[in-house]
Amino acid sequence: MRQIAHHTDRRVLTSAAVAVSVIGVLTAVSLTMDHSRPGGAPDIVQAAETSAHVPTVTETPSTESPADPTPSDPPPSPVDDPGAAHIEKATIPDGPLGIPGIALDAYHRATDRLTVEKPACEMEWTLLAGIGQVESNQGRGRFDVHGNTIGRILGPRLDGSLPGTAVITDTDGGRFDGDAEYDRAVGPVQFIPSTWAVLGRDGNGDGVGDPNNIYDGALAAATLLCGQGGSMGDPAARTRAILAYNNSLAYVANVNAWANGYAVNSYPLPADLPEIHQPEPTVEEPAAPEHCPEGWEGRPTAAPEPAPPGEPGRPVPGCTEVTPPPPPSPEPPSPSPTPSPSPEEAPDHRRAAAPAPAPPAPPGLPGLPVIELPCIAPFCVPPPA
Repeated sequence: MRQIAHHTDRRVLTSAAVAVSVIGVLTAVSLTMDHSRPGGAPDIVQAAETSAHVPTVTETPSTESPADPTPSDPPPSPVDDPGAAHIEKATIPDGPLGIPGIALDAYHRATDRLTVEKPACEMEWTLLAGIGQVESNQGRGRFDVHGNTIGRILGPRLDGSLPGTAVITDTDGGRFDGDAEYDRAVGPVQFIPSTWAVLGRDGNGDGVGDPNNIYDGALAAATLLCGQGGSMGDPAARTRAILAYNNSLAYVANVNAWANGYAVNSYPLPADLPEIHQPEPTVEEPAAPEHCPEGWEGRPTAAPEPAPPGEPGRPVPGCTEVTPPPPPSPEPPSPSPTPSPSPEEAPDHRRAAAPAPAPPAPPGLPGLPVIELPCIAPFCVPPPA
């Protein structure tokens, strides 16, 4: 992990200098800027023509993996790509101003990759962080271990109902934004599906380009900015690049203020953050699953909280674990049947029972004769005559 708070590199120092000087050239650039795309940069359709927006956070995105669109500049092979390796979230500490560690890692990887692909651009991770902060508050800091946002982050519906926004009918069949009628900006750095089809990149080497992934979105954002030409260390070129992302001078000022803040680990002053006209934000947490997991009963009321890496999944709210029935007690052994007697041994109930033998007379004392006395009335009753 790079030392980012106390050991700034040349790009960080450049970022601070640019933020100081860029405000003075904003008006001049807006009046004299050449809107042509140098170097054959693709035309970019902006979601907001004069204003930024606050995204909506909605249900968890589909698990289907969309096809990775062909980028304008082919990325290097995964072996040479510093952004291809995967790092678990638990190993990445938060960065300056509380920026999520996994987002910080994504910005550094995208910067390293653009330094290889377009060294003249002099991309800075702080610039990407400034865009991520203004667009979605760093994805609300809610990413899984692969960099996917927990809950889909969507901009307003581009149907012309909001002042200053473009009207863009559906271009992706609702694959990324869930809307098959109009497009919506998607992900932590807010790409419109039609723009993603041109500039979408695979930033984490998983073979999928998804705007809902911070690694993919950061690399695509760096590609968009560098595609405008010039060095990000030059205030005019930097302003032109940010305006291509969102055609608003207040937006440019906010991005540069946050970029400078990340460079020096200090929050921007309110005076450096002019108001960007935007609708009131709404947040919809991920939808609850339809059914409780196997072995649980009840009705789910919310989506479960994500579990840290290596730990079992969290229980689904509203579901109760079913107590298994006690094991059946073992049956007592059945008594062995008594064998029936043979016909010879079977008793004949038709014959009278033999009289029981008389008990033996008590023996006399040893050595003494036995004397039988006659019965004398009235001590005994004489036998009948």
